[in-house]
Amino acid sequence: MLVLAGAVGALYAAWQLWRRPPARLDRLDLPALGVGGPAVVQFTSATCGPCKAAAPRLAEAAGRAGVEFTQVDVGERPDIAREYGIRTLPTIVVAGPGGKVTAAWTALPGEGTLHEAVRRAAG
Repeated sequence: MLVLAGAVGALYAAWQLWRRPPARLDRLDLPALGVGGPAVVQFTSATCGPCKAAAPRLAEAAGRAGVEFTQVDVGERPDIAREYGIRTLPTIVVAGPGGKVTAAWTALPGEGTLHEAVRRAAG
């Protein structure tokens, strides 16, 4: 039983490490993503259900703060996924002026957390 508990714990820890945002997400090349200024960027795919569910909330938060919202389909842009180390969908990034990443998540954050991050990025 102790061995099973250890194995489950190890699997959970590995899963948590896999789901965290990539370390390479410290700055985004916003013009390459088709964005001109501070933005909420959602890395997605055509078959990602959670991505589709999160998109309206992300667009609403971006609109409320006056920043852009864009989606990057990693199936259509695998070069971008490789460049930033995207391995979990959705990956949601809030980038401020100059593309500096101010927040990143691999799941839709809570309403307050999201709005605060977007507000900070808007400056």
